[in-house]
Amino acid sequence: MTQPVPTIAPSLWRYYDAATTGLLALSGVAMFAIAIANALLRYLFDAPLIWAEEIARYAMVWGTMIGVALAYRGGMHVAVTLLVDTIPERVQLALRLACHLISIVVAILIFRSGHILGGMLGMLQGPSSGIAMIWVYSAIPVGAAMLLIEILRRLWVDLRLLRRGSPLQDVAP
Repeated sequence: MTQPVPTIAPSLWRYYDAATTGLLALSGVAMFAIAIANALLRYLFDAPLIWAEEIARYAMVWGTMIGVALAYRGGMHVAVTLLVDTIPERVQLALRLACHLISIVVAILIFRSGHILGGMLGMLQGPSSGIAMIWVYSAIPVGAAMLLIEILRRLWVDLRLLRRGSPLQDVAP
């Protein structure tokens, strides 16, 4: 189920959704373009880019952290629903609410861990690119903050469903 756009500043959420999806696409394009360019330079001209694999790996880290948030937005994370599908709708909603609350705690822990990691190792530089590692490590708290935003959006929708008393109907928030 795609995330309904909250009624609070709906155009802002559309821009946010487009920007986050664009950032994910940009990281994927960067990984692909760098890998292809490096392969072509290596095998056709025997002149590989020494920094290419490292930068592609950093783009993958950013893409992964952004992708976690976008997957939560779309309800695309792995879930075994064999038992959940057999229980009443109100209980399903209660379980979803509990999952959102647990996910909030996990997002905060990831944010905190990424912040600590960046503080401890951010001054290091990439071995072949010379990029300060703070740019790589900051993907962790940024991705966790994006995840927290998506959790709160889904929690808002589910709380509205609970208040309306019709848990599984599509309700515009």
